[in-house]
Amino acid sequence: MSLKHTLLGFLNMWPLSGYDLTKMFGATVRFYWSATHTQIYRTLKQMLQEGLVEQELVRQTDYPNKKLYHITDRGREELLAWLAEPADIPPVRHRLLVKMSLGEELDTETIIRLLEDYRKKLQQRLDLYDKRNKQITQEYARSERERFLWDAVLDNGISVYETELEWIDRTLRGLQRFIGRAREEK
Repeated sequence: MSLKHTLLGFLNMWPLSGYDLTKMFGATVRFYWSATHTQIYRTLKQMLQEGLVEQELVRQTDYPNKKLYHITDRGREELLAWLAEPADIPPVRHRLLVKMSLGEELDTETIIRLLEDYRKKLQQRLDLYDKRNKQITQEYARSERERFLWDAVLDNGISVYETELEWIDRTLRGLQRFIGRAREEK
């Protein structure tokens, strides 16, 4: 996925300031794609140079002036071409799975603590997805179909984390038999 294309997609919805783009990014796609405030502004600058967006200075009296970004025709063409490309399966970089693969070096209790810690983090993410689900569709969806698509994306994230939780529970149950063996071998 490209940050540039994500920002183009947001700007295709509405003209937005850099601050608004950062806020929208944080409320929506950050669940499955990360970018910092600095990366967003750097990408906006690059998109300006490429002619994919235009910048409008909005003068304000009570606040500092703001720069509002608009997608150009060239930017919309770039976005539509990218949206129509088939999607690849994303690369997996799962630190816990690497640790589990090399876990023979750890005692069972340490592995259990790693799994339980990861389980807490997954549950926190699931709780956040649940809270965000309604907020995202109410705040950003422009149509019933778009609301459905946002919900489908969040449902995907929820099912991934629920599956991970189920895997952790099975793994924790399986590790229980090794706790007794370690004590017997001592």
